[in-house]
Amino acid sequence: MSNSRRRSGPSLFLSVLVAAAFAAPPVSGTEATYKLRSGDLPISHSVNGFSQSVEIVGDGEVLVRVGVPAVAVGAAPGGFEPDPRVQAALPSGFGLPGRLASALSPDLDAFTRATRVLRWVELSLSLDVSGTGDQDAVSVLRRGNGRCSGLANATVALLRAAGFEARTVSGLLVSDDRVVPHRWLECLLPGAGWVPTDPTMGFWVMTPRHLVFSDTVTDIPVVEVVSPPGRRVPYPVVDGVPTRPDQGSELVCRVINPCGGRLVAVLRGDAGVELRTELDEVGRFSGLLPGRWRLEVTRDAEVVMRQTLDLGHGAHHSVAVRIDDEDCY
Repeated sequence: MSNSRRRSGPSLFLSVLVAAAFAAPPVSGTEATYKLRSGDLPISHSVNGFSQSVEIVGDGEVLVRVGVPAVAVGAAPGGFEPDPRVQAALPSGFGLPGRLASALSPDLDAFTRATRVLRWVELSLSLDVSGTGDQDAVSVLRRGNGRCSGLANATVALLRAAGFEARTVSGLLVSDDRVVPHRWLECLLPGAGWVPTDPTMGFWVMTPRHLVFSDTVTDIPVVEVVSPPGRRVPYPVVDGVPTRPDQGSELVCRVINPCGGRLVAVLRGDAGVELRTELDEVGRFSGLLPGRWRLEVTRDAEVVMRQTLDLGHGAHHSVAVRIDDEDCY
């Protein structure tokens, strides 16, 4: 996070606990599995960029699988019309701060408009992990700081004032050695659906260390890490903040001279990211993050092609998968 995310006045114990939870896994690998028992239990949940499935495996015990696909957001391009119904539901007198309001020009697309709200929060509000004051949006904005719940509440209110549907999400954050209650939010972006974002970690960034619950966790369950997250997802860093981009690259694989058999294209990126699709004349990968990717094509499990690709922001790439085989006629 940038230097603007200050931590003011925590007790020593709470500072160590929360620093481990927030600082240790800024952006983790793409999948993780946990076993939870006793206490409150999580729910199945799926939105753009985050999925969580819950399977009952015993009396009061569940297996939780969390996935964070490393793909771009994919919001609809073009102008954005604020929803007056959302704005009308705000508390009387609540509005956007002047500098933020002036930054939200009518010509902005939805993703840029919402991201500017997140940027204002990152620059203007501080995380106070030991704050004892009220954590509602008005109080947090007046003080200029709040706990994770306060930052989420304030961000949701600002997004609604900007015309977006937005909601807070309650759950747990799992670090390497402890579990703490946490809160983040989701915003409804046209063309992308509900998109989660954690104001304490970045813009539109989530990790497999987030566990979603139906409400505030008051009875923390025992959490066993069955399959830990891998390396961090290589999100671009914009002005010092990890940011999941809106528009990703596209890779199209076109098969030339197919010789029969089952053709599968596997695309591997950093942090253990792996995508695959079957090739039937054409195969397509969309929403790819910028960076280096390794393409491997197999026919009936035998590798017939390998290629390394450097993909930029929002670019379109085409690869010819040519199979020369004496058995092709």
